[in-house]
Amino acid sequence: MAIKASNQISIVDVTDAYSVILTSETYTFVGGTGGASSGSCSTEAVAFCGNAQCPTVSVDQASIVCPTGISAAVTNNNTASVKITFTLSATLSAACEATIPVVVDGITVNKKFSFAVAKTGQTGGQGPQGNPGVSITGITSYFKLNNSTTAPTIDDSWSTSPTAPTSSNKYLWAYEKVTYSSGNPTNTAAHVVGTYGATGTAGSVWYTGTGITGTSTTATIFSGSGVSNAHVNDQYLNTSTGNTYRCTVAGAASVAKWVYTGNIKGVQGNAGADAITMSITSSAGTVFKNSSGSTVLTAHVYKAGVEQTITDAGVCGSLGSVKWYKVGTTTAVATAKTLTVNASDVTNVQAYTCQLEG
Repeated sequence: MAIKASNQISIVDVTDAYSVILTSETYTFVGGTGGASSGSCSTEAVAFCGNAQCPTVSVDQASIVCPTGISAAVTNNNTASVKITFTLSATLSAACEATIPVVVDGITVNKKFSFAVAKTGQTGGQGPQGNPGVSITGITSYFKLNNSTTAPTIDDSWSTSPTAPTSSNKYLWAYEKVTYSSGNPTNTAAHVVGTYGATGTAGSVWYTGTGITGTSTTATIFSGSGVSNAHVNDQYLNTSTGNTYRCTVAGAASVAKWVYTGNIKGVQGNAGADAITMSITSSAGTVFKNSSGSTVLTAHVYKAGVEQTITDAGVCGSLGSVKWYKVGTTTAVATAKTLTVNASDVTNVQAYTCQLEG
């Protein structure tokens, strides 16, 4: 029989899961250039069932797998929070991890605790010599005179080693000459600009509108085309009819001429058959909790958007019958409008397919 429509729904059975966490999952030992040789750290293992914390957690100290040089000790065992202490007694030079088997309600969950090492870095080599710096040379000169309001000129007898002032030359003028030099090299750059190439030929342009009409292959002027400056071989699409045109004479709208070249609209197809669709509703949602509860799945069939009548036996008029399948099987579990699903029918998750066959 032909399948005219189908739909699918998934029912989930959610059972509270166990989750085990470590209050800390990593520790970094600080050491020298070769690694770390001593230190200790600790973490605590706790467990939850759903949102509730488990009252008893156990860790077998002998079952903890530690890296070489690290030992583990367990305290507060068989309580809600078990403490595991790690002690480093040998040089550790690389990252590693320990495996902690945590047991809750008979279920063992292996948790990982990671160790890292922060080493002291080696002394870096000497960097390259820097560029020569700027040198500054200063020369201070002095001039003595008995009139402090008249400055000496540069041509006067200045001296770099003045003698003490006297009663006739009791005022001292001074100036300093500073020179700068830099050892940095002078960088120069140059670029070459090529000549401009020749201007390319303008390509044809597509225009759209409704101002050019008809199917004449004789060149015709359309003053209402809206194209102010047409060029030969420019194209025009009439957005209403789908007709296309090509310019044969360039110029303004009052001069340019156009010819009909074709139509981009395809032939209209035949009307399609009315669509048949299906949907599924659930009376109690799609999620069970801890393997309890039930729900009623109901099929709905639509033809051209109008819902069709389905009998309790699953007959949908002349369209066919409604059948239910578990996904992954080929045998129908029911031929009916509705299907009751109990939590006992679901293992974790079960998908159901509803098909209209006729």
